[in-house]
Amino acid sequence: MEQWKHKYASKVVTAEEAVSNIRNGDRIYLGSMCSEPKIVVRALGKSYIDDVELLQFISGSEAAKLCTDKSKRFRIKTFFLGARIGGSVAPIGEHDYIPLFHSQIPQFLRNRRIPIDVAIVQVSPPDRFGQVSLGISVDVTLAAIDAARMVIAQVNPNMPRTLGDTFFPADKITYLVDGPETLQELPEEILEDREETISGYVSELIEDGAVLQFGFAGISRGLMDYLRDHKNLGLHTEIFTDPLMGLIESGVINNSTKKMFRGKSVATCCMGTHKLYDFVNNNSLIELHPSDVLLDPTLIAANDKMTAVNLALQVDLRGQIRQGSPTWTAFEGSGGDSDFMRGASLSSGGRSIVCLRSTSLRSGNSTIVPAFSSKSAVIMNRGEVNYVVTEYGVAYLTGKSIRNRAMALIEIAHPDHQEDLLQQARELGYLYSDQIYFAGVSPQTRRRLRMDRVLKGGLKAHIRPLKPTDESMMRDLFYNLSESSVYFRYFSPRRSMPHANLQKYVNLKEEDGISLVVTIGPREDRKMIGEARYMVEPGGDYPDVAFIVDENYQRRGIAGALLHYLIGIAQERGFKGFKADVLYSNKPMMRVFEKLPYVLEKAIADGVISLKFSFDHYKSEADSRE
Repeated sequence: MEQWKHKYASKVVTAEEAVSNIRNGDRIYLGSMCSEPKIVVRALGKSYIDDVELLQFISGSEAAKLCTDKSKRFRIKTFFLGARIGGSVAPIGEHDYIPLFHSQIPQFLRNRRIPIDVAIVQVSPPDRFGQVSLGISVDVTLAAIDAARMVIAQVNPNMPRTLGDTFFPADKITYLVDGPETLQELPEEILEDREETISGYVSELIEDGAVLQFGFAGISRGLMDYLRDHKNLGLHTEIFTDPLMGLIESGVINNSTKKMFRGKSVATCCMGTHKLYDFVNNNSLIELHPSDVLLDPTLIAANDKMTAVNLALQVDLRGQIRQGSPTWTAFEGSGGDSDFMRGASLSSGGRSIVCLRSTSLRSGNSTIVPAFSSKSAVIMNRGEVNYVVTEYGVAYLTGKSIRNRAMALIEIAHPDHQEDLLQQARELGYLYSDQIYFAGVSPQTRRRLRMDRVLKGGLKAHIRPLKPTDESMMRDLFYNLSESSVYFRYFSPRRSMPHANLQKYVNLKEEDGISLVVTIGPREDRKMIGEARYMVEPGGDYPDVAFIVDENYQRRGIAGALLHYLIGIAQERGFKGFKADVLYSNKPMMRVFEKLPYVLEKAIADGVISLKFSFDHYKSEADSRE
């Protein structure tokens, strides 16, 4: 028999015997999440020790029960405010919350700025070399083991043997407790329609070859259906959850583009069902590592296209992020979100994304707010977040002024709250004092009319309804036009397009008309190259239609494509046809109309051709040949 086996056998005791060696006043680290050592924790509760401080990364159900006992022998500190797993015990209060980035915690334990006397953890049985694995919860536990004078390990044959930096020798353990029990599982979350909509928007921000991180979030499950056609994704995350198994098994996540841990999906812990725990057991594709290594922002940033997806409780109109109450999940606190957000912002091609419902589940209040209350905790500052996503769309914030940020966030707020947010933003000085009421197409219309299209010459473009936040892009489009193009569009030699005029132009109510725009370039630097709209006269059946196309992108079929889309929308809404005024000298625009399959009625006066056509009046074959 190897020497370690003799030492191992000599350390095996009952849970009661192990905790009898703990002293009054000790500070105890407890394994947390789904690997809470419950058998030992229960023995702790039955012991006679007093004045004990417990420390858990996330408060588990058994530890929380100790702290709600009337004897008040135990008190707990945690790195997640109000968090707990299982049970119905009261959440931890704010006074027991330690606000640290996840990546910082191991250092604070090792240098005893957060002192630990005893570490009680749960491990797998030893392998033939006498090494035990921390299994599904590595996170900060290795640091706690290194810092403690005494280590009590509950050895559970149901604990998976996970690979990576999860092993340590049984020699480090002071007392071993034989503790077979079922690992804590998390119930599968049921996502509603708006979570599915948010997932769809987020998936559009994830590029092929991206390396992904998901926070404590059911958003990862919502994304699965939208990521199945993606290619060569990687995983470098905080918590490995059930939904990720399917993407690994299907080959969507293959980690082929990663510069660090190439070919491996890496995390600090696992939380989920027994299927997940079986999946990670001895799985060479999965590695778990301590949080001070895996969540180091410089290591995260080493991966190109690092894409961090996290959740928020609230976002203020300047782009600050607040956490501290449930959204998709039961866990509250910063965790590694900020580490990943900073890492993603430093990554080449990286993106940081924050998701939230537009209204609170409990109160129905807007989650996009003018300002936070006095007790609110700002988890991410204005410079750490690229995108904010609700079920009403995507707001890009990086490099934007406070005014543009506020407008972008109001645009994705719940429609019932937009007018109030606009008013408060004006009062706070975030917007111009003359900023008009936010108007645009309905969220349903906006989602339905979004499309990607390859134009002539292979130009990749995105077509969508005009938004009030397009004021800056519309301004740039106007000043890119030549004097003749401006005259063709506006029938006057306009030399400027000030805010007062432009904000009215981009705030087009759906009942008054529809405007479609064409944009090109990456999401972070979109450029508008064309716009087309129809305007409805009260009681009229033939809306007026008009176009603007950047001269550098003419002859690519932009005007014709936009016109066909507008015709389809107008037909759906019961209009009979379109009319338009075209300068006689504007031959290119006349050719756009003449290519239509409809009979054109023309009248010429003062150098202007007035056109009108009905959607049910088609050209004859002879007309078409002409």
